Amino acid sequence: MTSTAYPNRSLPFYGSPMTTAKPADMDRPYSAAQSWSYRVPSPPRIFVPPVALDLNGQPDLQFHSHFNNHDFESSGFGNSEFLEKVTYGNFLTSHTALDWRYEWRREAQQILPFLFLGPITAARDPNFLRDRGITMLLAVRDTKSVNAKLLSSKVAQSLGIPCSTVDTSGNQELIAAFPRGIEIINAHLSDMYRQSQSTSATGTASAPGKVLVFCESGNERSAAMVVAYVMAMYSMDVVKAIQVVQAQRFAIAFNDSLKYLLDTYDSMLQAKRDVVQSRRRSECGNASTGLGPPTSCRGMMRKPSKRTLDDAYDDEMDVDGEVMRCDEARFAKREGAAPFMDDIMA
Repeated sequence: MTSTAYPNRSLPFYGSPMTTAKPADMDRPYSAAQSWSYRVPSPPRIFVPPVALDLNGQPDLQFHSHFNNHDFESSGFGNSEFLEKVTYGNFLTSHTALDWRYEWRREAQQILPFLFLGPITAARDPNFLRDRGITMLLAVRDTKSVNAKLLSSKVAQSLGIPCSTVDTSGNQELIAAFPRGIEIINAHLSDMYRQSQSTSATGTASAPGKVLVFCESGNERSAAMVVAYVMAMYSMDVVKAIQVVQAQRFAIAFNDSLKYLLDTYDSMLQAKRDVVQSRRRSECGNASTGLGPPTSCRGMMRKPSKRTLDDAYDDEMDVDGEVMRCDEARFAKREGAAPFMDDIMA
């Protein structure tokens, strides 16, 4: 079976060395015009740069209260009003972790004021659970771990701390599990807030909810869940969200496959936000003309992040009755890349 070579300008060469070829129906030799690869081209790698430092030499990864508030349901979209309510205003944090010790990988770190990330050893540490005021555990498990009962925490049960689980048969199923995990975290925060409101009438003090997200190592599946939560609830892109989590827990390790999965989830979130905002802008327009029910238009004037085909075709002009596309000039002189070139004969 003869393998087929595909030209690829952006990828390094992985096949045989470039050789001079002479097709049977040609009288003069030809050679490849560029490097060839004998495998399916892979997408570009997602590079997460080192964290930038501010003027004080601290990581410049502060959460700001003016992030996009989509005013949607509590899970799946950035909603500062929900977070401010259920955490009593303690949902913003500044990251100052410049040092990292190897033994800290066995401990859990605080990513957000109400969200911790760590390995199974942290979930089995009664002193940590009591001292940090953890009110719920969220285990992100592989189905093999479920069958072997490797991620159970009897310590949490003895302390009366509920433990929720998100089970997947592999990392590829995480993208479907992210919304479920985000909903579990937010539902617990909401329940703790309602509980505190009911006990405040009797004078009993109640602290906001705190969640520990964990897996076997605390560096892969559970870390991806926390990154997805930051992306969804704080309206951050995948690179910034990874930086935020890694600034507090340096041991997290995402391979290219997991980064691509998080990037896909980021695109899905943005697409959903654009669709809902476009619908609400339309409702606001109808309300202003009396054609639709009145609705709040706050925060609905942001344009989608990507231009649509209709937006591109809006850039046109009418000259002597003929419509001219202004954008076509960019493509007029573009030509395809020739796979072969003539050998220069001496």
